[in-house]
Amino acid sequence: MILLLVMMITGSTSPMINDGDGLSLIINEIMVSPLSSSSTEMGQWIELYNNSSEWINLSDWTIENENGDAINFNTLLVPPEGYFVVGASAITSENGNYTPDAVWGDFVLSVQGSLILKKPRTETGEFFSWNNSWDLCQGHSLERINPGWSADDRDSWCHSNYSYGNGDYGTPGALNSVFSDGFGQNTWAFIKAFVH
Repeated sequence: MILLLVMMITGSTSPMINDGDGLSLIINEIMVSPLSSSSTEMGQWIELYNNSSEWINLSDWTIENENGDAINFNTLLVPPEGYFVVGASAITSENGNYTPDAVWGDFVLSVQGSLILKKPRTETGEFFSWNNSWDLCQGHSLERINPGWSADDRDSWCHSNYSYGNGDYGTPGALNSVFSDGFGQNTWAFIKAFVH
């Protein structure tokens, strides 16, 4: 059963901060194996997407990898339907030539790994893991095809086909190159998004 909600949004002079429901903020794209950076670790990044109509304060959120290492955010606001990129380095000559919104500390993305995006002290958030079956392609990010589809499903992700910076492929801070809101292109992933 598909439930359609109609929301009325009124104008405001300042952004409303959304505490989030775990699906309003999602992991939208990851760069695990860059080629054009000074090292693999320096060129890694994660893109978050605000899949809601309200502002989200990142100070309430963390990203954790399979080793338990965490990215903790300061008070940073992500606008409605906006992107936020956090990466290993802000130095364009070593990160493959892109500009992150924030830099992480002791954190790394593994070729076979996992991420959980969550609000501390709550049960909300999302988890997904990847392994050899995902066929990671060096120099290409993994882009989520649609922000409404399940993150923990290989069929919801695809390699980027847009180049950026010094020659890697990805869309840090922009609409994914593989984005689709059509039912026909990935029917099975679309159906499973409603089951999860």
